[in-house]
Amino acid sequence: MSAKDCAVKLLAHCDRSEREIREKLAKKGFCEEEIENAVSFCKEYGYIDDERFARHFVHDASEIKKFGAVRIKAELKRRGVAEEIILSSLGERDGEYETLLAEVQRRFQGADLTDMKVKNKIFGYFARRGFKTEDILRAMKESGVDDDEYFE
Repeated sequence: MSAKDCAVKLLAHCDRSEREIREKLAKKGFCEEEIENAVSFCKEYGYIDDERFARHFVHDASEIKKFGAVRIKAELKRRGVAEEIILSSLGERDGEYETLLAEVQRRFQGADLTDMKVKNKIFGYFARRGFKTEDILRAMKESGVDDDEYFE
């Protein structure tokens, strides 16, 4: 199988960044020239488009997985997407705080909110999902999860 065929096959399953394709082809043992030709071919026909990839990734990560901007940005960087593409893709979304607030209320309704372990669990859960510290604390306070003594 040629590098072009392999790249097209990889892209048929799901959208990938240019860097991901390069890494996968290199892992399969293709030389740099074959990889470059395959990537050029895929870009020419629109099979590889980092801007489209980033837009779709941001949508899926925020709407389906409920990730925050910090985590989404880190994941896109890890996949080799350029900083300006990441920022423009993240700029298209809105309502992150509202999503966070709704998730705090939904996930932790009825929890023992007087227990510091529960509060730490709630905070940690949303921090790992990539939400900003100040937004998490604000959402916890608005949801009744937090009181004035938290993190003091």
